[in-house]
Amino acid sequence: MASRLGVVVVGLAGFAVLACGGTGLGAEPAKLEVKGPLAGLPSAPGPHMEKIKALGDGEWVNLGKPAPDPKWGQGRGRSWSHKMAYAPEFQGAFICGAGPHAFIKPDGHYDDIFFYDLNAHKWICIFEGVNTKTFGEDCKTGVLKVNDDGQLVDKDGNVVPLAARSHSGQTHTYDPDSHKWIYNGCAPGGIDPDWWSAKKEWYLAGAEHLKAQGKPDKVANQPLYFNTVTGKFERPAGKKPARGGGARGEATFYLPTKKAIWTYSSDAGQQIGNPVTGEWVVNKKPKGAPKGGDYGACYDTKRHRIYLSTGGELGKDEGYVYIYDVATDSWSNPPNKENALPLPPSNTGVLNYDSVNDRVVVFRAAEYVASWNPDTYEWTPKVPMPPKFPGVGYPGYHGFYSPEVNAHFVYAAADGGDNGAMWVYRLKKAAK
Repeated sequence: MASRLGVVVVGLAGFAVLACGGTGLGAEPAKLEVKGPLAGLPSAPGPHMEKIKALGDGEWVNLGKPAPDPKWGQGRGRSWSHKMAYAPEFQGAFICGAGPHAFIKPDGHYDDIFFYDLNAHKWICIFEGVNTKTFGEDCKTGVLKVNDDGQLVDKDGNVVPLAARSHSGQTHTYDPDSHKWIYNGCAPGGIDPDWWSAKKEWYLAGAEHLKAQGKPDKVANQPLYFNTVTGKFERPAGKKPARGGGARGEATFYLPTKKAIWTYSSDAGQQIGNPVTGEWVVNKKPKGAPKGGDYGACYDTKRHRIYLSTGGELGKDEGYVYIYDVATDSWSNPPNKENALPLPPSNTGVLNYDSVNDRVVVFRAAEYVASWNPDTYEWTPKVPMPPKFPGVGYPGYHGFYSPEVNAHFVYAAADGGDNGAMWVYRLKKAAK
C-alpha cells in the first residue's frame, strides 16, 4: 500500500464501467495518476469482506471500529450529518461536519474530513482540520494567508478549508466524472468560519491578520471541491448563487445527466450550478417542492430522480416522499400507501437508493429498516434493527450504499466521539 503522499496509477475509467454493470471487456481503462491521501485505492479486500459477501437477505454484520488513520486517528461521529458521499472508483465514502457546535478535538484541530475505505475497513484522513492552537500565529507569520480570490491558503498557495457551517446534513456529494468531492456546506467565504466559531478567541486571533490583507472575497457561497486525483482542495471563484449551500437541511447532489450540482432548501429554493464556470440557475420557489428543512434525501441512479423527506410535520394530504425529476425539472408528491413511513431527517437515520434491488432503503436510528418501491410507491412493513445496534449516548448515524458489494453501511458513533462502529446490511442478494 502506498503512503498517503504517494502516487499510484490506476484505471479509474475502467473501474467505473464495471461499477455500472458493464463487463469492461475490450476497453482500455484511462490511466490517472492519483496523488495524496487516496493514492492506492481501491484497497485489496480485507478478511472482513468475506463477512459482507456472506450476508443473506435482510442480514446484518457489525464490523466494529474501523482502523484509525495512522496519524490523525478515527473519523469521529458528528450529529446532523447522516450522509456519507460515496466514491465508487475508490470504494469508500466521505464523512464531514462539525458535530458538536464549534467542537475542537483533544489535539486542537477543528472540523476535519475523513474517508472510509470499505475494502480495508479503515479511516483515511483527507483534512485534519484547522489547528486552533496555532491559527493566530500561523496567520500572523504567513503560514496561512489569503489568495487573490479571498480564499484561505497555506504558504504554498494550497486551498485550506475553514470550517463547515455547523452540521453537514445532505450538503456534500461526489462527482465521478471529474473525480471530485463537492462540499456545499463549507463556510460562506474564503476566510470566514461557521457562525459558531466566528467569535471564538482562536479564530479572532488570526482573522485580524487575514482581513488586514484586504483581499476581496470572490469565492463566497461557492462549494469547496476536493480533487481526488491531485489530492488537493479547490474553490474557484464564480457567479454566486442567491444563497450559499450549507445551512442544516439543504440537500445537495451531483447530477450526472446534467453534469451539474443540484441543491435545494425551502428558503433559498432550487439551485443548479455549473462546476466548471461557477454559475448558478436559481428557481426561488419551485412548484410542488417541500417546505420545512433538515431533509433526508437520496439519488435514484436508474430514474435520475431525487427523493426528499417532507422537512417537517406531515401536512394534510401530504405524502412522505417528495420526488424531483431531473429530466423534466419537476416535482411531485405521491400519496402514502399502506405501511408508509417518514424519511428520516439528518440525525435520526439514513436512507439510500439501493440500485441492485431498485429500492429506497430507510434506516430509522436504532428502531427499524424498511424499503420503498420507486415504481409502485409501495412500502414493506418495518423490520426491527438488530438488538445490539447502538441507540444511546446521542449517537450520530451516517451511511452510504455500495452497489459494487450490494451492501448498506451505517456508521454509528457518539457526537464528536471516536467510539463508532460500522454496521453493514444487505436488503437482498443480487439475482443470478
